[in-house]
Amino acid sequence: MALPAYISNVLAQSRLFQVFGAAVLPFIENKGAIVLAASLKLKWYAAFLASTLGAYLPVPFLLRVKASTLRRRLSDASALCRPSVQKAGQRCRRALARYGHWGIFLVLSIPFTGVGCWLSAILANLGGINRRRAAGAIFLGTLVSGLITTLMVYGLVSGIAYFLK
Repeated sequence: MALPAYISNVLAQSRLFQVFGAAVLPFIENKGAIVLAASLKLKWYAAFLASTLGAYLPVPFLLRVKASTLRRRLSDASALCRPSVQKAGQRCRRALARYGHWGIFLVLSIPFTGVGCWLSAILANLGGINRRRAAGAIFLGTLVSGLITTLMVYGLVSGIAYFLK
């Protein structure tokens, strides 16, 4: 392998890890990571895969936390975290009560709600939803949300590039 090709390969892998790492963070998750990937000029499918896997990584761990522990931690949470969880809880309460795990899927799959995997897992845990069903619904919601965001971001980027030529 030639040196320029090797350097290009290492840089591409580094950019993928940046997108993956950004997707793991709460409040950024797959939506922000896909925007980051587009700015790093990654292919859409690599951005989608890295951001989806990164966003879903903390979900099984969050679903295993006991609800009582979670309530105690949220009461001790910083001023940054508490309002967003309360706002998401108010916004999703009707969907959770009416549809259960499908409500989580619905709220999570729409990219503009501001609810991501972290909040969905916390809400599912506090709502007493079955862990396996919640995990499946969160994964499907992450896939749909990532697909919609990828299509919108990469469509916008290619549309702007087309008009600038």
